Amino acid sequence: MFKNIFILILLVFTFVACSLKVPVTWEKRIVHTELNSTLPLVYTEYGNANNKTLLFLHGFGESKETWRFLVPRLAQDYHLVLLDLKGFGVSPKTEDNAYSVYDQAEVVASFIKKKNYHNLTLVGRSFGGGVALVLALMQKDKLLKKRISRLILINAMSYKQNLPSMLKTLNKPLIGYLGIHLVSNDWMAKEAYKFAFYNNDLISKESVDYASYLLSLPRAKYVYLQTVEQLIPDDIASVQKRYKTIDLKTLILWGKEDVSIRVSNAYKLHRDLRRSYLKIFEKAGHIPNEEIPQKVVFEILKFMKE
Repeated sequence: MFKNIFILILLVFTFVACSLKVPVTWEKRIVHTELNSTLPLVYTEYGNANNKTLLFLHGFGESKETWRFLVPRLAQDYHLVLLDLKGFGVSPKTEDNAYSVYDQAEVVASFIKKKNYHNLTLVGRSFGGGVALVLALMQKDKLLKKRISRLILINAMSYKQNLPSMLKTLNKPLIGYLGIHLVSNDWMAKEAYKFAFYNNDLISKESVDYASYLLSLPRAKYVYLQTVEQLIPDDIASVQKRYKTIDLKTLILWGKEDVSIRVSNAYKLHRDLRRSYLKIFEKAGHIPNEEIPQKVVFEILKFMKE
């Protein structure tokens, strides 16, 4: 009896979820969406505002604090803006279904316009790297005034792929919902970092504790589930073909041992972005900015000064 009820609930949940889903496409969420977001994103600034600005976009489930290891040295030469994307960190978590890379790019584009940034270097990692690529294409299509001059992509979400095992579980109707609400925040945060790092001895307890705290915030888990469901755009196959049109000078950094977004994607991205430079880090995983920050800083400084 209980088994039959469970199956019925699962079927209803799946039907409702599918029926409410809005297509995650460039046409639907970029072209037919006005660039006028008033969402007050939370951000932190470092360095002299008169210097060149680097705007940092974090990965899925993270926050602007993931960049903290890079700040002391980079802030000496540059103006740094560390952003919490919509729904993540301590930025507003709205109860809607606009959490794809396209939706995030629209919100970030409005932020850039409002702050009137020019000659901007976008630094995007993982999910944030996907957002950065969308912003570059928006600028190419003149949907965004020319404000971005360079890209720095770190283990960037870029091509069609299967979801990593942890996210694949979250994306299963009902199972994902029950899992994220029943498993402890501490366990999820710790396992996520173990999955992302090559050398677990380098995982910062402060990072794990803060990730656990973020999971405890109201509507945080709603945002996680929405984002996972929309993580791979429906039209990714056509959009990824357009990377070859991006003519921005780009630095690609990648941890060779990344099991979330394989290093093969780094080489592919390097081939598609004709003005790109590629650096592969040995013995590093999905979050090199936390695992080997000194090496990441060195490459960014070299790229910016060339």
